[in-house]
Amino acid sequence: MFKFLKYSLYLISFLFIGYALFTYWDYYILPLELRPRHAEYRFLKPGGLFGHGVGIIGSAMMILLLFYSLRKRTNIFGKIGAISRWLDIHIFFGTVGPLLIILHSTFKLNGIVSVSFWSMVLVALSGFVGRYLYVQIPRTIRGQELSMDDVKKASDVIGQKLQAIYDISIDEINQLEKAISGSVRGSLFAIFFADITRFFKSRSIQRQLQRRRNIPKNKSKQFVELLTEKALYDRRIMIWAKVHKLFHYWHVFHKPFAIIMYVIMLIHTGVSIWLGYTWIF
Repeated sequence: MFKFLKYSLYLISFLFIGYALFTYWDYYILPLELRPRHAEYRFLKPGGLFGHGVGIIGSAMMILLLFYSLRKRTNIFGKIGAISRWLDIHIFFGTVGPLLIILHSTFKLNGIVSVSFWSMVLVALSGFVGRYLYVQIPRTIRGQELSMDDVKKASDVIGQKLQAIYDISIDEINQLEKAISGSVRGSLFAIFFADITRFFKSRSIQRQLQRRRNIPKNKSKQFVELLTEKALYDRRIMIWAKVHKLFHYWHVFHKPFAIIMYVIMLIHTGVSIWLGYTWIF
């Protein structure tokens, strides 16, 4: 249910943003001096009904995404919801919020607000990197980080299951695992590339099992799924220290730009309210 709701919200948001860009693109590409002559200027300008509205919603999303940090680091929300779901909401707000603020800016930036805008862009883009690093650290369903011993045990259990069900030696399992996961000694980009190509490697191994071992399609699919799960566990063991180190550096990069963004956003919002730009309120 949660996953359906999440993807529905993404779909609705992207359709709305896409519709706005398609419908009003002729306004967004106009030079600043010509925009007042556009028929929808009063509606689309940053202080207009639409422009101001998407700015307020986008800013609200950028504030609401901070609740993830509160849930993660404090007991304010108790144990309501799994950390992973809070992270999904955090990412949704961090993806859609900046896009709405871009519509609010009408693609024209001046002065100190441009610093906040580009800080926001860097925060949003680095957020995707952070998400990728986050999933490289094995966790429970509720988002709690597993220990190295827990990960090793999980990998061993899968290895034993593969041996018992498919009558295959551990050496063969290791060879197939290496083929499906690639090298883990390279850079983060190499690991990311291996993730992209894993689907095609999995299909190839599945066909080999069907052809060479006469394993039915449904069982070969199950074998590859278990093998992939084991390969991911073993890879996470190998890159354990590297990922934690990168995650630390990511926080060092991510946080300062987030602080700059929020400080300037609060100044911008305060000045707008002081000047009387309060939307429809």
